[in-house]
This record gives sequence, C-alpha cells and structure tokens, in this order.
Amino acid sequence: MVEFALVSMFVMLLLGSVVELGFLFSHKLELANGARAGARWGAAHSSAWSAAASPASDTIEGEVQNAGGTSALPNNDSHLYIDYLAVSGSTQTLCGHYSVAGGGAFVAQAGYTQATCVTPGNVLRVTLTNSYGLVTGLFGSLGAPVTVKSVAALVITT
Repeated sequence: MVEFALVSMFVMLLLGSVVELGFLFSHKLELANGARAGARWGAAHSSAWSAAASPASDTIEGEVQNAGGTSALPNNDSHLYIDYLAVSGSTQTLCGHYSVAGGGAFVAQAGYTQATCVTPGNVLRVTLTNSYGLVTGLFGSLGAPVTVKSVAALVITT
C-alpha cells in the first residue's frame, strides 16, 4: 500500500502532464490551421479585411475564424495581425499592416502606400496569438496562462 501511494502520485503527475501537453498541442494546431487558412485566402484576396467582431467568411479574418477551433479568437490587432512584406530579390521589408485599432484601415510604413505594398509578388503574413489557460488543476496553480502563437505567410497572387 505504501509503495502504491508513492508510485500513484508520480503516475498522476505524469498523466496530468500528458493531458495538459495534449490540450496545449491541440490549441497550437488550431491556431496554425487558422493562420494558414487566413494566409491562403489573403494570397488571392489581399485586401479583403474586416474590423467586425464577427467578420464575414469572405474576409481574411473570417477565414481565420472559420478554420476550426479559432471561432472564439477576437478580431483585434493583439490576437490577429495581418502584415505585408515588400519583396526585393531575397530581401523582405515590412511595408505595412492592416489595423483594426487604426480604424479598420491599412497602415503603410514610411515610403510605401497600400497600392505599392499590397501587390502581387509581395508577401502577406498572418500572425495569430492567443493565451491558453491550463486545464488540469494539477498545473493551473503554477501561474499565468501560456501564450501560443502561429504564423503563416504566402505570396500575394492577385
């Protein structure tokens, strides 16, 4: 009985760790799928943005939220960030980003405009960031939620 009591605590800790890491990995996969879906849509519809809390499915943000598992992801700059990179040879330079906080508009970097930045051949990058609250009580008391991030980028085609 004593041996069982000592070993069972270690087994429960191990089992709790496996469950927690499984949920964390699942959350990471959801964000990766959402980022890829948004980048895929954005490559063909590079200026299809929406500042709505529940964006339509024909927008980059809507595609992210419809990807599965990311429907509760808020449509704001700290959770869903869309930026554009100008490509010159092998160099990529940030030329602007879409900002919900900036009135739902494109914000160009110095020397660029939306017309010179959001063009075929440049790169659209979708970054999703969300916090993951620990599920099991075993680790829930150890601190703050874990921040999970996923990035996907594709070349703009149209």
